[in-house]
Amino acid sequence: MSNEKRFIETSNFPVNAVNEASAKEKGGGARPEFWEMVFWWTRKPLASARAFVAGALLPEHIDANEFLYRLRLPNSSFKNITHRQDPLISPLWQQYFKNAKILDPFAGFGSIPLEAIRLGVDEVVASDLLPTAHVFLKAVLEYPKWVVEKGIKDKIIDDLQRWGNWIIMQLKNDPDIKDLYDVDTAVYIGMWKLKTKS
Repeated sequence: MSNEKRFIETSNFPVNAVNEASAKEKGGGARPEFWEMVFWWTRKPLASARAFVAGALLPEHIDANEFLYRLRLPNSSFKNITHRQDPLISPLWQQYFKNAKILDPFAGFGSIPLEAIRLGVDEVVASDLLPTAHVFLKAVLEYPKWVVEKGIKDKIIDDLQRWGNWIIMQLKNDPDIKDLYDVDTAVYIGMWKLKTKS
């Protein structure tokens, strides 16, 4: 990377549009209601992670409207939910991403490395000290790539549906909890039960 100023360092970087897209993603309507069941306290919205990674790698002369369009960030003329669609990377932009390397040593849920991969960053390394975050990173970054490379995407989807349905049926038939939920319940909330001495 040269000493040239980056787009994120300029006054043309569309901070307000990034904030609005991030708020839309974190707020209601952008995802299923049960998404926050496993709440990740510091999960960065994918819209902001995408914008910050791209803004840090692109040169200062990038057009703000093109930036919003290519990253699929909603604005007055393009209303959409960013994280459901891949960015539209032009061949010109690819040159800035393909030789880049990103290291996120405290990646948590993996928003920054995931969006770096979606942008086409050549080498992305993510880690976290928390074991739960480590499992999330594997599920979000490694397993999908492995599944596609092995050509077993459809089999994995079928297996997940089959075993997910099996778990739901087991829960619906469990005498300890079946009376706690309606017949059409799709999500079960679990918790630890602590016994205290009287």
